[in-house]
Amino acid sequence: MTAFRLFGKSAANEAADRIIAAVSQAARTPDLFGEGGVPDTLTGRFEVMTAYAAVALERLKAAPEAERVAQTFTDRLFRFFDAGLREAGVGDLSVAKRMKALAGAFYGRVGAYGPAFDDADALAAALARNIWNAPEVPLAPVLAARLRAVRDRLAQTPLAAVEDAAVWAPGG
Repeated sequence: MTAFRLFGKSAANEAADRIIAAVSQAARTPDLFGEGGVPDTLTGRFEVMTAYAAVALERLKAAPEAERVAQTFTDRLFRFFDAGLREAGVGDLSVAKRMKALAGAFYGRVGAYGPAFDDADALAAALARNIWNAPEVPLAPVLAARLRAVRDRLAQTPLAAVEDAAVWAPGG
């Protein structure tokens, strides 16, 4: 029995918050942004966060005992996105419309990245298309390699390691 099986609602909330913190830290790695990198915008940060979140969800959904944590992670992630929009000054009347669009984009990307995780070229192409709206971008294979490395590390460690920020770090 893993620690996740023992999680009640409160523990699932805490686990989801730790996973979001780890994913967020990985998605904010400074070398991903800047000249030739991911645009340092709300959209760019959303795209990278979504790519890392797809890795987390894949690992969580692979373990039936983590179902509650996976759902809580997704719910809290959308609250995180909502808070980001509000902090950026998006008006209350626009937030619901923007969140609906973000949800569609999020689930579309998770659906695209899932099967592509097994093929570095396919993942790089999906990242280039979604993040840069281009067929090829030099940073896309680098980001694809990082995501695949995290995915591989998570697959080889206990389920609770998904909460460990060190596992998410480049070269972790």
